[in-house]
Amino acid sequence: MTSEHTYDALVIGDGPAGDAAARKMGSAGLHVALVEAAELGGECLNSGCVPSKALLALTSRERRPWDEVVARVRAVQLLTRGSDPDGGFAEAGVDLYRGAARFLGPNEVAVGETVLRAPHVVIATGTAPAIPPIPGLAEANPLTNRTVFSIPSLPGRLAVIGGGAIGLELGQAFHRLGVEVTIFEVLDRVAASEEPEVSAELERVLQAAGVRVETGIRIERAARQEGGRVALWTDGRRWEFDEVLVAAGRSPQLPEGLDRLGLALDQRGFIETSACGETNLPGVWAAGDVTGGLQFTHYASLQGHHVARHIIAGECEPRPAPVGVWAIFREPEVGHAGLTEGEARRSGRTVRTARLDARELDWFRASGSTIGFAKVVADAATGRLLGAHLLCERASDLAGEAALAIQCGLTAREVAAAVHPYPTAAELFRWACAQVSHG
Repeated sequence: MTSEHTYDALVIGDGPAGDAAARKMGSAGLHVALVEAAELGGECLNSGCVPSKALLALTSRERRPWDEVVARVRAVQLLTRGSDPDGGFAEAGVDLYRGAARFLGPNEVAVGETVLRAPHVVIATGTAPAIPPIPGLAEANPLTNRTVFSIPSLPGRLAVIGGGAIGLELGQAFHRLGVEVTIFEVLDRVAASEEPEVSAELERVLQAAGVRVETGIRIERAARQEGGRVALWTDGRRWEFDEVLVAAGRSPQLPEGLDRLGLALDQRGFIETSACGETNLPGVWAAGDVTGGLQFTHYASLQGHHVARHIIAGECEPRPAPVGVWAIFREPEVGHAGLTEGEARRSGRTVRTARLDARELDWFRASGSTIGFAKVVADAATGRLLGAHLLCERASDLAGEAALAIQCGLTAREVAAAVHPYPTAAELFRWACAQVSHG
């Protein structure tokens, strides 16, 4: 029997964007419904950031049996989710519906036998692992970040397709567990969104640790063999592995029925939105990874808050462009804030740069973590800090400080003038800024 309910706002997807939007609107007194087809919390909590960081932390101390590693990762996930299996939405003034959403109209959605209506619908359904169009790869049933923790035992040899954050993090972790790892990257360097110096040092560190890195290489085809192993062919060469992990980008997840409504998508299939988060369909909004921008939890949450604020206020204020900040959680970490040198120069600016090696600072000497460096980019005319790029222990934390400095329009000299505790990793960023300000 069909039941029907009307709300002020309907949110589809409980990743960071949908969660932020639903809770903000609920706390403002709106009657809100939230629909989630899978686990609450989204990709990062369930099969991305949280399990991979837990895995890296576990493997950094000692080699453990795989079943123990998986059990500990699951325990971290449960701790992060909290004690309420329904996410505490009732207290937030949000009604939770579990199931897949199917659009009947722009402002009408079916969840099983239940029909939900609202003048405002927020699509925040995120992305799924993309499988590159390599002949035979999909049929070989490769692992992804969603399935890798479900394997019963460790493979002896693992191919990782993709040299971005996911591939680098999981590749290093499995290598520490005793797996022979080869990373394949079609571009000419790993971590291609980073400074070239960061990519080069990352590759050097990986190779020195025993991880094989193949860049600028195109996989021509793949096949699962009779014995269960996977063969890959590249430029006439044949490789064989026990398993293949694909970490080569993301594809948008769109609710059923949207194709019939004429929702505008970009060339990659992501939802097109205005600067306020509105789609071309009246009353339909989108936020988070499904919009195809920077695909990070912190940006998705920001977008969710932004859309909710517009719905609550009834007016649209263009979303300010945030400073690009993110991290790759391997050892050593990568921290990225603002523009790279190349991006700054392509924008027409004249820039100054400075690089300071971690081994020059006492905190890194004392901790024994002397690998890496900080590179800062500043406007040559004004001295204003434009970017900071870090490869070192605690780089993820330093990226946050750098992002704050960039967002507040500080000059490199002003950052250097701020006294930092001694000895700390943060001094690396400070003294790099001092160098560029005197350059």
